[in-house]
Amino acid sequence: MAFLAYVFLIFQAENISNSSFWIGGVILYSLAFWQLPFLSNDYFRFLWDGEMMHLGINPFDFTPNQIIQFKSFTNCYYLDLYAGMGELSRSNYSCYPTVNQFFFYLSTLFSNDIETNVFVMRCLVFSTFFFGISQLISILNFLGLKEKRIYFLLLNPLLILEAMSNLHYELVMVAFLLGAFNLVLKQKIVYSALLFALAVHVKLIPLVLLPFLLPFLGWKNSLRYYIVTGIAIILLFLVFIDLSNVENFFMSLQLYFRQFEFDSFVLYPYLQYGQAKYGWNLTNLYAPKLAKWSLALILAIAWNRSKIDALSMFKRMFWGIMIYYFLTSTVHPWYWILPLALSIFHFSWSIVLASLFAICSYGLYEFGNQDLYRHALAYLNYGIIVVFLLEIVFPEKFVRLAPKIFLNQ
Repeated sequence: MAFLAYVFLIFQAENISNSSFWIGGVILYSLAFWQLPFLSNDYFRFLWDGEMMHLGINPFDFTPNQIIQFKSFTNCYYLDLYAGMGELSRSNYSCYPTVNQFFFYLSTLFSNDIETNVFVMRCLVFSTFFFGISQLISILNFLGLKEKRIYFLLLNPLLILEAMSNLHYELVMVAFLLGAFNLVLKQKIVYSALLFALAVHVKLIPLVLLPFLLPFLGWKNSLRYYIVTGIAIILLFLVFIDLSNVENFFMSLQLYFRQFEFDSFVLYPYLQYGQAKYGWNLTNLYAPKLAKWSLALILAIAWNRSKIDALSMFKRMFWGIMIYYFLTSTVHPWYWILPLALSIFHFSWSIVLASLFAICSYGLYEFGNQDLYRHALAYLNYGIIVVFLLEIVFPEKFVRLAPKIFLNQ
């Protein structure tokens, strides 16, 4: 029902005043603001990492299980955090980069109460969110696009549910990315690169977008951009990572690329083939192979012309990130927030469908062992791929189906 209302509002956006949108948006986000996350337990690990830093413990040095063994907690607050995060998180080292850890640290600065600290964390995320909105409006004005396009992102139920209610940090990452894009359009290379590095230290996925800057900036400016970004990323890693714990961090990353499989578009049927042919799960073999295909396709899209404009760059970024998600081993619902933000510059029905069907993937936690549910979800995913490919082959036909706010003339 929320999704249908969202689609209706987007198509009627030209006839609705900005004040009405903002009032409705405040109400919607307020509903999600005042309750604990109910579809994800990740926030327990966020608060745990923050509290460990207050105790002088580097979150990359020990797993929660190890900390519990050598440190006797009598405070129920710490024990509740440990119990709430789940066994997978307890047995693995932190995988959250430096900017994330900074948010976790600030969120646990004032109390030893879960609800209070979650509220503080939401305030921090929300303040970053406003920064991102200001940057997005600046980009739209710079490109001569309608400001009302922002409602395509802000009112999407996926964003409200995952970024605000479930407290996933894609919104923070997108805010820093929008700031970096705004500055790169104005040729402020160094400042843009620094913001891009901050986005990488929220989630590593923005690294996929770096190749798309080359045909827009040219070789000289791109090289400068990559050097500044690389140095900033390394310096931020050095806040927590050293020779004694760097292996712990990479162990967490390897879990994602070699062992995790969740709602994957191509890997899931690929694994069924491997299971039938060889008799066992081959995620650790097939997932890296698909990652290499993903990298090759992304580079081919990014570098197939010498010079492009800003809108073409954003369109290619959208294509690249969608291809990455089609081929990756793990696609959690909140991952779709990044391509949803990029589609503000290039409307796509495939991301609209993905933002709806992503919520269905939560059923995999409840019905994960039932092949009927997994197959049904896989067919929905294939539909997203088909629409995505049709949009690339027949772009003019899909432009006619876009909401009026995406038609600037």
